[in-house]
Amino acid sequence: MGTIRRRSAHGWEGVTAKAYPAFPGVEKHELTEGQGYRVRYFHVPAGGHTALERHPHDHSVVILAGRARVTLGEAIAEAGEGDVVYVEGDELHCFEALGEQDLGFICVAPPRPPG
Repeated sequence: MGTIRRRSAHGWEGVTAKAYPAFPGVEKHELTEGQGYRVRYFHVPAGGHTALERHPHDHSVVILAGRARVTLGEAIAEAGEGDVVYVEGDELHCFEALGEQDLGFICVAPPRPPG
């Protein structure tokens, strides 16, 4: 695929944002996928959140913009720009935008299963 250029605060050339059903206005951008990973960007509007969910795979999140209340299992913590959050496989998790600024984060996870 080569280089994907960022065109706005939460948009890239040739990448269509997909609605994420957890909260109105949350968007998921599938940026790239390789042999053992995929890179996605999530935009969460102020006051919004991702789903409280779990997946069989682990993944890592890098906060690019805003502040988040992060739920990991029973624990709740705050994370901000530049912070990295590791989510274990099957761990219940959620990212909530704090304050008046939108939350933006990169998520690195295993590739989509075939099919």
